Amino acid sequence: MISNGRFVDPIHPTQRPLVPSHTKPTPTAAFQHEFQLDSDGNFWLFWNVSGTNITFETHVRTRGYVGFGLSSNGKMFPSDVVVGWVKDGTAVLKDCHTTGHFTPEVDTSQDWHLISGFENDFGTVLTFSRKLDTCDGNDTIITDDTVKAIYSYHPDDPDSVQGMQWHGVKRRGAQSLMFLSSTKSDVTIPANNIHIDLVSPNFAVPSVDTRYQCTIHKIPTLTKKHHMIRYEPVIQKENIDYVHHIVVTTCPEVTEADVGTSFECYSRGTPRRFQTCSEVVVAWAVGGVAFNMPEHVGFAFGEADSPKYLRLEMHYNNPTMKSDIVDSSGIRLVLTPDTRQFDAAGMSIGVNVDPTHFIPPYQKAFLSTGYCSPECTEKGLPENGIKIFGLLQHAHLLGAGIITRHIRNGTELSPIAEDDHYDFNYQDIRVLKEEREVKRGDSFIVECTYDSSRRNKPTIGGLSTQEEMCVSFLYYYPRTTMSLCLGLPVYDQISKDPSKAVTQFNGWNWRDDNVQHMFQDLVNNSTYRIICNGPERLKIHRHFSVVPKPDIPFQKPQRQCA
Repeated sequence: MISNGRFVDPIHPTQRPLVPSHTKPTPTAAFQHEFQLDSDGNFWLFWNVSGTNITFETHVRTRGYVGFGLSSNGKMFPSDVVVGWVKDGTAVLKDCHTTGHFTPEVDTSQDWHLISGFENDFGTVLTFSRKLDTCDGNDTIITDDTVKAIYSYHPDDPDSVQGMQWHGVKRRGAQSLMFLSSTKSDVTIPANNIHIDLVSPNFAVPSVDTRYQCTIHKIPTLTKKHHMIRYEPVIQKENIDYVHHIVVTTCPEVTEADVGTSFECYSRGTPRRFQTCSEVVVAWAVGGVAFNMPEHVGFAFGEADSPKYLRLEMHYNNPTMKSDIVDSSGIRLVLTPDTRQFDAAGMSIGVNVDPTHFIPPYQKAFLSTGYCSPECTEKGLPENGIKIFGLLQHAHLLGAGIITRHIRNGTELSPIAEDDHYDFNYQDIRVLKEEREVKRGDSFIVECTYDSSRRNKPTIGGLSTQEEMCVSFLYYYPRTTMSLCLGLPVYDQISKDPSKAVTQFNGWNWRDDNVQHMFQDLVNNSTYRIICNGPERLKIHRHFSVVPKPDIPFQKPQRQCA
């Protein structure tokens, strides 16, 4: 209940009242990352990463126990968890693991370490740390993977872990996060910033499963060069379940007369000048938050050769085909005249979106590959190369894992990004801990692992959520004219026409293990049709190549456990 604007625990009404749930708590120190884990604002998580250690701080609207943990599947077990509380001014934290629908088991090795704990007007505050890899079999290794953070809380303090009462169904949850590569939250935006909202005003979403709706926008007149240093989603709260992803691209061929034009993005009648909008400025997807550019880069606007027109692409996912959705969501760009050292740009690599991208049914781990060849980077990249500072890996419902590989002169370097626990409902920009230098003649391989075990029909490549994609959107500097490099197998072992090959595949017995293995080998050894651009932005290069195996594959470093 509410008393004088504050929440009073109905079970313990004599306790000091808590602040309202919409109030954001203040952390005890400077934390680079933060996330509100539940929709009501009752559970906030802050964290910092330093070398091989990570420090967490939880602020929870309770004066009872708090549970926090890491799960591979988002369920309460099996999970690596800590539980803590503050009783009579003394903080307690226990490193545990869960094995079923009962109280956690306390680990023999206590590897989550309490730093501080106290109660305040918000509730209970716990600060604790651990190594990324504790070498304890009951603890989850924290990597660049997407991980499910699970949480729970209860109004009462227990006397021990064994005495904990069940938290109930309303005081628990799970949220996918990337602990090691999330964008920083503690960024100061210059006071002289301007913001530009790109939205599709009052768009009546049709009652179809998937709709890609595009709108042409003009950047307001700028008297000097500006850098875009941040973007953030502007999503109507009631439509959050329907906005799947948003992409903003530059449009070199549109004119003033096109501004305000709204159209179905990839329909057959789309004018060519709209189709040439290819350089990615913004790539946002469901689950993502605001993205802040590193301090030395920004997207340039306001110069003679800067983009003047942008295409806003909204992907609406409407599986129930609801007919009364009216949406004005979009993206907010934050610009500053305080320009930075480098101009940023975007590039798409991976599998070309095409219906000949074929994923068989009944497969737990089918691998699709996109290839960007050395020929493309040799033509498209500047003499001194580029540096990648972030990326967004993207697939649809079947996506289970994505890796973006990097090869130079036959030697495979460490992956630019690797996620073995891809979550369709949580797609955010990964900020690289170390910027990746890419030289002319380097190549990329983007691999997507799909779980089609619950489908009884093949899945093809396409824009619909029920179809599939396998793309990495790269953010890099300095800006060049190269904005795409995509590859797709042509199945030349079966037919000279990929479409005819796919027709044959539809008749194969996909329940047969031998057929499954044969097709995976066929895809792995197929010739690939590759398309890329640069040094001229609007000139597309096409060529054919196999995907060569690196002479020296990358070897993951061994764990340093005694």
